[in-house]
Amino acid sequence: MKNLVSFLIVTGCLFITSCKDKESDRFRFLTDAVWVAESLLANGVDATGPDGILKNFVGDAKFNTDGTGTFGTYTGTWMFDANETKLTITSASLPIPITLNITELTSTSLKVQGSIPDPQNLTGPLINIEMTFKAK
Repeated sequence: MKNLVSFLIVTGCLFITSCKDKESDRFRFLTDAVWVAESLLANGVDATGPDGILKNFVGDAKFNTDGTGTFGTYTGTWMFDANETKLTITSASLPIPITLNITELTSTSLKVQGSIPDPQNLTGPLINIEMTFKAK
């Protein structure tokens, strides 16, 4: 009986340890690197100039493991959706959270795309954005 109880305790401990949530590859890819913006497009055109809608995303992006981060000149929070196929960035400096589809995420490349309201015309057509980053 004593052996059976010991066996059950050891088996239970192993089971609990093996079921512990582990970070996914996508989470590690995103949080391990500092990302440098390579291409920031709005409706297919470079949007990084003085009047560009994505000018404040120019520079480095860092996604911290605690869900905080810096995204160019923005500071805020980020989160994946349940399937880790979408990325939402929230900042007090942005009028609304930005949710983007992740089209590529590896240890060296991050590509996202989505649509956002035009800050100059909130009732007008959405602006399609594409952002490409490489690991620094």
